[in-house]
Amino acid sequence: MFRSLGFESRRGARRTAVFAPLLLGVLALSACAAKKPKSAEEYFRAASASFRSGALGVASEQFRELLDQHPFSEYAEEAELRIAHAHYLEGRYAEAVVALTDFQRRHPTSPHLPLVGYLLGMCYARQMLPIDRDQTAAQNALTYFLTVARQYPESPYAELAREELERCRRRLAGHEAYVAEFYAKRGHWKAAEVRLLELAAKYGSTEEGTRGLLSLARHYEKQGMTDRARLAYQAVAQARPGSADAVVAQRALQRLRVEEPIRAADPITVLLALNGRSQVVDSFDTAQVTPPQPARLPSSAGAMPVPAVGTGFDPFGRGRSYY
Repeated sequence: MFRSLGFESRRGARRTAVFAPLLLGVLALSACAAKKPKSAEEYFRAASASFRSGALGVASEQFRELLDQHPFSEYAEEAELRIAHAHYLEGRYAEAVVALTDFQRRHPTSPHLPLVGYLLGMCYARQMLPIDRDQTAAQNALTYFLTVARQYPESPYAELAREELERCRRRLAGHEAYVAEFYAKRGHWKAAEVRLLELAAKYGSTEEGTRGLLSLARHYEKQGMTDRARLAYQAVAQARPGSADAVVAQRALQRLRVEEPIRAADPITVLLALNGRSQVVDSFDTAQVTPPQPARLPSSAGAMPVPAVGTGFDPFGRGRSYY
C-alpha cells in the first residue's frame, strides 16, 4: 500500500514538473494581454476626465504617458498644452511659463495661441507684488495681455486680456504714484514732478493717474506756475468727469480766474510738451506670442476650455484673489 502511494506521489511530481512551465507561460501571456498599451484616444479621454475633475497631477501624468506612447498622434498638441495649463492651475508658474513658451515654439500656427498668450500673462499677473515693490511681473503680464488683445482681437481671450490689462495698468500707475509721493514727502519735488509727469504720460486715464495730476496741479499752483497748474486741473476734469477729483479741479479752475482760455483739445499733451515729454499710449513692446498666422481648424482631439466658465470647474483658476 505504502509503495503504491509512493509511486503515485512520484508520478504527480512528474506531472507538476511537466505542466508548471506551461502554466507559467499561460499566466505570462495573460499578463501581457492585460498590459496592452491603450490607444491615444483612450489616454486622452482618461487624462481629460482627470483634468476636468481637478486631479491635475494625475492628469499631467496621463498626458505625459500619452506623449510617451503616441508622440505623433493627433492628441499630442492638446496634451502638451494641458500639461502647461495644469502647471499654471497648480501655481507652478515658472514651469508653466517654460511649457507655454515651448508650446509656442513647437506649434507656431496652433489655434490655441490666444489661450497660450493669455495664460502667460496670467502666470505673471499671479506673481505681481504690492505697489511699493518691484513691478517687473506686472510689466510682463501687461505685455502678454496687450499682445493677445492686439494680435487676436476677435478671440474670446482678447476680452479677458483687456480686463487684465486694465488691472495691470492700474498696478503700474499705483507704483508711479507711490514713488512720487515718497519723493514729495521728503521735499524732493523735482524728482516727484518727474514721476508724476511719467504717471500722466502713461496712465493719465486711470484713477491713480488723475490723482497724480491733481497733486501736480497743486504743486504748480503753490509755485506760482499758473498756466501749468491750470493745464493739470483741466486734465483731471476731462479725464474723470463727475468724480470727486474732477469737482476739486473745477473749483480750482474757478479760483485761478485765468482770462485767456486754453485752446488745446488735450491739456495733458500740452502740459507734457511744456516739460519736454509726450503722451504714451500702450508703449510696451509686443510679446513674442508669434505673429498672426492663417487660421487652422483644431484637431479632432477637441478644443481647450473657452472663457465662458459656469459654476463647475474653473479652467482658469480665477476663483483665487490676487489683486
